[in-house]
Amino acid sequence: MTDDIMARVAAANPVPELELTAEESARAQRSLERITGTERKPGRWLAAAAAAVLAVAVVVPVIGHQAPVATAVDVLQAAGEASANQPNATDTGVTNQEYLKRVDTDGTATVTTEYEVAGGQLRQDTASTGTLSPQLAALADGPAIALESLAAATTADALARLATGTYGSLGVGSLHLLLHPGLSSQQQRLVYENLAGAGGNELAHADRTGAPDEAVTVIRDEDQLSFTVLPSTGQLIHAHGLVGPGVTTTVEATAILGCVAVTGLEGPEDISLACADNNYLVTDLKWSRWGAETATATGKAFINDCDPFCAQGTMEEFPVTVTVRDLRTCGYNARLYSAVDVAFADPARNETFEVGCAPEVS
Repeated sequence: MTDDIMARVAAANPVPELELTAEESARAQRSLERITGTERKPGRWLAAAAAAVLAVAVVVPVIGHQAPVATAVDVLQAAGEASANQPNATDTGVTNQEYLKRVDTDGTATVTTEYEVAGGQLRQDTASTGTLSPQLAALADGPAIALESLAAATTADALARLATGTYGSLGVGSLHLLLHPGLSSQQQRLVYENLAGAGGNELAHADRTGAPDEAVTVIRDEDQLSFTVLPSTGQLIHAHGLVGPGVTTTVEATAILGCVAVTGLEGPEDISLACADNNYLVTDLKWSRWGAETATATGKAFINDCDPFCAQGTMEEFPVTVTVRDLRTCGYNARLYSAVDVAFADPARNETFEVGCAPEVS
């Protein structure tokens, strides 16, 4: 069914363009007005939505007064079906973890956030630049819904109540849920069903570039926002006006990571190399060249000698140099280090660990 819907979406925009001329941009604006059922001059919201659409996708289909070949409801239902087929972290390994990186900006200030969810626990790393509006500043407080409350919402009705009760409306709340760390693939399908049933969704754009993932933009005029999804996977990749007026949210990466992963906006302070416990911990890490092909840190290693056995062992401390290398891509645009070298004063103790993306989904 998903392939059939995507074929109809493609029919709305069969010819890709890499750049828009001034004339094409004006035509795109007129198309947006027709899609939203208006023949009026665009207000501030609609102009911002048009700019957001053009920033994410390259062509707005000109559909005149004819209905789109595929409707927004078709697209959202396809995205829901596709998302249900995506693996959860625990499906690929009981100690695996989910990873999400997003960037929110209003053009003058930016908030970048990384989330990791493992074992029912959330880790968040946030960095910002510029003078933050109240909406952007609130992102540092973390998700508005606790992981326990999210996990307990296992039906469409429960997710609808959670979305509406937290964010005020089903449409806005459903989009926030799709950006929430810890949302399972089955929950994602139900959230898309709720969003499709909320009404007010209008197809604005189908990006037909020949790539496997074709971005489709939907406008919710009543909420003064637009959002872009990949119907082939169900990934929400962009939203404009969701966090606040003029705020653009971009999902930069999502992935399933193995038990040990080296992440962080400026590098982690600690890495537990023993996976499920802290029998091998490197800590107090001070990084240089983080984000480059190879990054290095100095710090300390605490290693359990497990004598006579680990539960009664002694933690030994060593000064170490830690090097991360071999960036690899997995999931949606995630690019993470795949190897950690730990160097000791005694070279005989040197070790290398495979880390990063879960092998099953690399």
